Amino acid sequence: MSQARVSFINEYQLRREQVLSLPKPRVLTLGIPLYALVAMVVIGLTGVCITVTLRTHSELQNATSAHNRLQAQIARQTAENQRLQQELRQLDTDPRTIERSAREMGLVRQNETILVVDESRPTPTMGHGADR
Repeated sequence: MSQARVSFINEYQLRREQVLSLPKPRVLTLGIPLYALVAMVVIGLTGVCITVTLRTHSELQNATSAHNRLQAQIARQTAENQRLQQELRQLDTDPRTIERSAREMGLVRQNETILVVDESRPTPTMGHGADR
């Protein structure tokens, strides 16, 4: 045999022995291979990440709905404030509005006569014989 051929065969056998004699996976003292432990840690961390993500998403939805409710309340309060400001302007400038407001509070002018009607007493009916 030629020198090159012998060298090739020796190199081939050496590679084959190296491939066949791969190192065994490292085993912890509990008998669990290291790659299994790493896989369990990765799976556990993935579960934690998913849980945190779902909880955060739920909190975001709750905060968004609370924000929308507050925005609606702000819009209602703004409209009410505008209405009250308009009413104040009318009370400062419009004589009819001023008089109506004063009368609602029970005020009268100096030259007016006040009539008090007692609604607790029944009013007499006109035809006494009609009920019979």
